[in-house]
Amino acid sequence: MRQHPDESYEDWAKRAEMYEHGRAMQKIAEGNPIDKVLEEMSIRLVQKLLHPIYDSIHNTATKKIDMEASKKIYAEKYLNARQPVADHVEGEIFDNRE
Repeated sequence: MRQHPDESYEDWAKRAEMYEHGRAMQKIAEGNPIDKVLEEMSIRLVQKLLHPIYDSIHNTATKKIDMEASKKIYAEKYLNARQPVADHVEGEIFDNRE
């Protein structure tokens, strides 16, 4: 069962779930033991749902990552957008140091 190009992962996962549920119902109607059918359904569904994630991880791992560009993007998105942080603390408690 392939994901359509314009389909979100959530929509595809729901479609895969419905497919596996229907397949399990057919197996039960054929007289197969319910516990075996449910176990097989859960294994097949987990494998289907994890496959795109593992595939994405594998494809990302084989690509060369430009660390300098990644650091620059991270700094622009997160570090530069933060509020300035106090670089010192003032007050009576800290003024009486030895």
